[in-house]
Amino acid sequence: MNDATEQRRIGDPAPGVDRLRRKRLLISAVLVLVIAVPAVFYFSGAYDRWQDGRSLVDICKGSVDTSEVKELLGVDRLRGHDVEVEQGINPRAGQLRKCSVGDPDGRAWLSAAMDWSSGAAGALHDFGGFPPDGGLGMAIPLGHGWEGVMDEGRSGEGLVAAVNMPCTNHRNDPERSSLIITLQGQAMRSIEGTVQRARFARTAVKTAQNAARAWGCNARPGGSIDRVPDNTAHTKVPQGEAGGSCAGIAAAVRESATDSKAPIENCYLLSDSNKPHYRVSAFYGPFVRALPAQLGYGDELDSEKSAGRKGSSVWATAECPSGGKALYIATALRDKDDRFTPDGQLEESSLKTFATRSAERHGCASLKMP
Repeated sequence: MNDATEQRRIGDPAPGVDRLRRKRLLISAVLVLVIAVPAVFYFSGAYDRWQDGRSLVDICKGSVDTSEVKELLGVDRLRGHDVEVEQGINPRAGQLRKCSVGDPDGRAWLSAAMDWSSGAAGALHDFGGFPPDGGLGMAIPLGHGWEGVMDEGRSGEGLVAAVNMPCTNHRNDPERSSLIITLQGQAMRSIEGTVQRARFARTAVKTAQNAARAWGCNARPGGSIDRVPDNTAHTKVPQGEAGGSCAGIAAAVRESATDSKAPIENCYLLSDSNKPHYRVSAFYGPFVRALPAQLGYGDELDSEKSAGRKGSSVWATAECPSGGKALYIATALRDKDDRFTPDGQLEESSLKTFATRSAERHGCASLKMP
């Protein structure tokens, strides 16, 4: 036996033991990596960001510009939720898709709904509906060549916008003649009001353009939006001083700015106690058919007649350049105590003044009054 053999027998481990030790060390290192790397990935926030990005992939078929929404909401992170309406999850007639993006904690969010013209009733409901038994929303035009309007949300803490995109390639298909995009935003960043409202309008029309491309609607876009009209929904205009949607009406009113492409217009006549007494409205494009479908109008509006009076409403129509009709309607509004002193002469004269001016503004003719 030589000295090397004797040394290995006395002090060195056998070759098999040495290999086993190295194998155990390697397994331990791998286990540390398997446990530590996911933990670092999770606790560093990388997992949350990965989940955020995954939820936003192709949201509403790419219609929503998430970088713009992040700026609009004033948040660092966005989480998205997409509803595939075409697969029957939400069977609202005419609706293509609805999605929402917002702060993962749910403090601030924006939702977008895409409807064909056949789903205009749902879009009008999302915007405010203007039911005959109430609903005091305004319809402020986006202007700049867009067929769109905006208003405060129902809670008064957010904004809502509806943009109508007439599809030139579907003009002979009444079910898909337009694509309507409705945006609702809640708890958006607190900055100067007119700036935020203009940003919201830009987000709405950009979403509408993206949606039109995604769903094959050849629509002519409007121009860039640098500002939108002031929100005058709660501003009283003394009798004889109206210059917007209530121009010419002999009463104290609440009104909005006007625009020749606005698909909805509103004017409120005020009582002596400054409460809304009558609402006079105009509807164009797909919203003409949408109004009778709103809750309560089944008893208030005979859509088969060009003009008439029924219940607390009186309506008129006109023929428009697009080949469709315009609908003008005055509705009596009761206060919270269900008290109302009607003045049919004021209602009809206000409707005639309002409808005549609105029809001229939109290039419509052959106004039919009751």
